[in-house]
Amino acid sequence: MGNNDLIQVLWVEDDPNVTKTYPIKAETFGLQLVPFPCWDDAKDALERDFCRWSAIILDAKCKYHCDSNDSAIVFLREALKDISTKCKVKNRIIPWYILTGGDENEVSDCINDERLDWDSDWTEKQHKKYYSKNVDNEELYKRIKDHAQKSSRIQVQELYRDLYEQLLEFNADVCEDVLIILEAIHFPSSHPDFNPKYYYNPLRKALEKIFRLFRKANIIPEEFIDKNKVNLNQCFMYVIGKEAEKVGFKRKDGKPIVPRYIQDMMSLILNVGNVYSHTTELSQEEIEKYDNYVKNSGGDSKLLIFSLALQFCEILHWANNYVKDHPNIEENFKGWEKIRDTKECGDDVLKSTIRTESNKGLVDGNYYEGKIVEIVNERGTFFNIQNDQCSYKLRIITWRDYKCTRRAGDVVLFKAVRDPNNESYYKADDVHLKEREV
Repeated sequence: MGNNDLIQVLWVEDDPNVTKTYPIKAETFGLQLVPFPCWDDAKDALERDFCRWSAIILDAKCKYHCDSNDSAIVFLREALKDISTKCKVKNRIIPWYILTGGDENEVSDCINDERLDWDSDWTEKQHKKYYSKNVDNEELYKRIKDHAQKSSRIQVQELYRDLYEQLLEFNADVCEDVLIILEAIHFPSSHPDFNPKYYYNPLRKALEKIFRLFRKANIIPEEFIDKNKVNLNQCFMYVIGKEAEKVGFKRKDGKPIVPRYIQDMMSLILNVGNVYSHTTELSQEEIEKYDNYVKNSGGDSKLLIFSLALQFCEILHWANNYVKDHPNIEENFKGWEKIRDTKECGDDVLKSTIRTESNKGLVDGNYYEGKIVEIVNERGTFFNIQNDQCSYKLRIITWRDYKCTRRAGDVVLFKAVRDPNNESYYKADDVHLKEREV
């Protein structure tokens, strides 16, 4: 990772004498030139750390592959095509410049006109498309700095300096997504086609990476990540101090890891992405569904995604501090407690066990006594009914007195109603306070 006080420039140059001397001068202009000897290596860095780079410098005589012959035609054709494609995918332009000592005609013929969007005045003044080594270096450094400082990206990085450094360290894709949203907040003209619907799912994936961070620190057990897939629901239940029943773990002390305000933020991000979102790539239909849901509900999807991005940043800030404050992996391990050995029985056995235990005496249509309990999961906070004859909390269908104030711990009477979609499960209907019975 580079020096975040300097403007980061991806530089393709294979002459060791040049790579030793040029960065020294560039640094006096506030630039850090990061050299790569061939386009393959530079392309990998561009894809891996896209949000890091504010400019790209290409030496036309570099190699496309590490074992290729020098060819300006091949190198520039492929490199410029890759840069254009990547920028379109990421919805952000990274300006590129050619700094070379090559033949004027050969180099000029290989440079396309995309550069006119940010460097046309150079051509008007010098009547050339490239910068000459040892002649135009300082002019190029100055122009890169001026252009970068005017860009929305650099200004956002400065506005959110601490956050930017955390995002860079956390994940390159998350960093890029969040920075684009922040640019859309502060500099809407920088992203005139910004569409919130494409960011619900990435923010949910970003939350998944928070739980991967916890796993790395041994704060959550490895069972929460199966075949490299994070069980978001179970991770959430665990960190808020509830039993993660499907995975088979709970916090030994029964206390939540996350404070309530972070729980609420996590819950909102999960809820927004839950119905029409998952950790794989979404179809266009799925993307449209949730956006339409927000709009049809009278919401403003742009304001919603702005708020979610900022809430995720707060979650990341809290998570980084929590991991920093809990560096002892062995101590973190002591916080786990198994509630069953999931490895000793397959899914079918578990389901069978749950079905057997869940129907201990309940009869469809009969009334039973129960207690209101508060349930917190990725869909929000709400009330269910706890009954001694049922191993799970019954979902409430209707209240008899909808105006009645409900509180966790209230004793109620309810009618057991068999779930039509699963005969082994029941719901609670006609729920009312016990003391109102005559």
